[in-house]
Amino acid sequence: MKNGNLLDKIWLNKENIKKAYLEAGRIEIQKTNNDLIQLLENIKFNQTWLEDYRNDMINYIKEKHKPNNLFPAKFAKDILKVLQIIDTSKENLKRVLSIKCFGDSKYFEKNIEHIIIRIIKIYLLNGYNQEEYTNDDILLQVRNNKIS
Repeated sequence: MKNGNLLDKIWLNKENIKKAYLEAGRIEIQKTNNDLIQLLENIKFNQTWLEDYRNDMINYIKEKHKPNNLFPAKFAKDILKVLQIIDTSKENLKRVLSIKCFGDSKYFEKNIEHIIIRIIKIYLLNGYNQEEYTNDDILLQVRNNKIS
């Protein structure tokens, strides 16, 4: 020990990882990953681009052993809720979408809009000149599976 009882080194006993997570009050990443994969496997989308996204997220978690930044664990259920509405709804106004999904007109805009827009840009608008569209334009047009 050095400098006032500070530890110089610490090693993790790999046999006790589960106990370490329990002591820290955290959920094991493997359990989180399995839960995320199960969420994704239990949902099907009608639109091809959404199915591509779903499959990519499953494969990413299985290969990298962590969630993709397009599917953060904290907002996973909310993202899937919104994508289901986008998949089946004729109206995608963000306030209506937010109320429909979360009962709060601002939740979507504050928490997950930026993630949904990135998903749309990558999986639906790949190749379009995206700079000419606002987030609102993208949400309004996405249901028709085209940007006009």
